[in-house]
Amino acid sequence: MRKLLMPIVTKFDELLQLLMTEADEGRQMACAISLTQAMGYASRTSKGFSSQQTVKLNDCTEVYTDMLKVFLGALGIPVQRPILHQGVRQFLHRMVVCLDASILPFIPIAMENLLKYADMRQMHDFIPFINQVVQKFKADIVPFLQQVFMPIVSTIFQVLELSVDERDQVTQNDRKMLQRGYFSFISALVTNNVAQVLSNQSSQNLHQVLMTVIRGAVDIPDPVGQKTCFSILRKMVELWGDKNQFNGFEDFMYKNIVPACFLAPLKPTFDLSDGQTVIALNESAACIKGIHEKRGDEFIQYLQTTYLMTINISPPVAREFCQALHSNNKIFQNYFKAFILQAKS
Repeated sequence: MRKLLMPIVTKFDELLQLLMTEADEGRQMACAISLTQAMGYASRTSKGFSSQQTVKLNDCTEVYTDMLKVFLGALGIPVQRPILHQGVRQFLHRMVVCLDASILPFIPIAMENLLKYADMRQMHDFIPFINQVVQKFKADIVPFLQQVFMPIVSTIFQVLELSVDERDQVTQNDRKMLQRGYFSFISALVTNNVAQVLSNQSSQNLHQVLMTVIRGAVDIPDPVGQKTCFSILRKMVELWGDKNQFNGFEDFMYKNIVPACFLAPLKPTFDLSDGQTVIALNESAACIKGIHEKRGDEFIQYLQTTYLMTINISPPVAREFCQALHSNNKIFQNYFKAFILQAKS
């Protein structure tokens, strides 16, 4: 395998040196495309292995880690960044699959360079990689994730906060896709048994992140993103919704999650004739059900005597709503949709 792949590595080094000295943009692009193709060829050789005949069992781990060291050098090249970063990301995705834990020492430097000077689209393309790492390594990656979580989040926020011309539909779409990607990252943490990455953040940072999920559920008129946000909130309730389970979460649940579940579907932009929006509505209903499962009569009392009256729900309808909470998920979803339609009429 080394004899097969080393000519690619040698040529890669030569092309990398050429790219750094080349002034003509056309030749730069041709060189960058050749480098990306070289990484693609190297990546495809790893598909000859299987779960029975792994890279490790065939004593090829060092061959691929040596290549990875060379390919990561492309991330530091200041020209043709989108092309080069795409090639390196694709190689990294494949190496996460076939190198297993042997790739872990390379994750920090890869992430640092992929995030450096990243624009909106590059940030969006980065998120599937970190999600793959979370899904693959789970608890093994927690210490590292705890350190880099807020820098990743801060970088995403900085990119999202850049001013964008409202008439620029391409950039507006890139912003929407990055927002979705951010929520998918938070979702990956809470659904892969690494939620401690969140809970171990400072209370200020955690609150900031939780409020972005609330805003995503309520204020961003994107049903795909809203569905993900309600799914995150539902999972957080499942993890932390018991009494005295997680300091401060009970207060956050009643003051922010409960209102979000009602205020989002009551907004004029929440179009229940749209299939994706109905899926988001069902997630918000599941979140309400989840709170009831965790807090029981306490939650019923809160709805009847405190919250529902703040959104002008009459006592008889409030009682009916609380009775419906005792039904199964499907029946409650249908009831909740009818409840929202009636409230909006």
